[in-house]
Amino acid sequence: MRTDKWLPDVESFAKKAGHFKVQDLIQLMRVNGVPISRATVYRAVNKLLFAGKIIQISHEKERVFEFVKQQVHYHFRCKNCGTILEFYSDEIDNSIRGSARKLKILLSEQKLILEGFCKFCSRGKSARKRKKQKKCQ
Repeated sequence: MRTDKWLPDVESFAKKAGHFKVQDLIQLMRVNGVPISRATVYRAVNKLLFAGKIIQISHEKERVFEFVKQQVHYHFRCKNCGTILEFYSDEIDNSIRGSARKLKILLSEQKLILEGFCKFCSRGKSARKRKKQKKCQ
């Protein structure tokens, strides 16, 4: 199948992309001279998802993915501009694991996405101006 031929390329670009939407991944690959179809990228992303190499971190209209990392981390998503920031917290991790022990739950996965407004959007700047700066950080 043609998707299998492209899977290593899609995987490589997805790793470099960090948090990514499929459309952004397609654009990144094409800008870098990779002549790949939209359907092939979608099929490859689904294969990576099914294989457990990537996870979906957003259930919005446009899904956002990232590669599975060894270190547990959490996400903040801006409700205005959609920027996703990740952070690490031993305190949150310890609290979740402690609660799971008390409840006698065997965790198979955990996902925490906090929502609010990033520092840029909370100052009342428009998303259009934010796009010019590329990042809220």
